[in-house]
Amino acid sequence: MKNYHPVDEEPPTEKPPFFKTWKGMYWLVLGNLAFMVVLFYVITKFYE
Repeated sequence: MKNYHPVDEEPPTEKPPFFKTWKGMYWLVLGNLAFMVVLFYVITKFYE
C-alpha cells in the first residue's frame, strides 16, 4: 500500500517577521484594521 502524504502536512519553514508566533502578527493586523475604521469614522464625522 502506498504512503499518502498530503501537501498541507509540511512543517512551517519561516516565522513571522516581528513576533515569535503568527498569533501576534494576526493581532497586529486586526488592531491596524480597527484603528483605521475608527480613524475614517472620525474623519467622516468631522467633515459632515
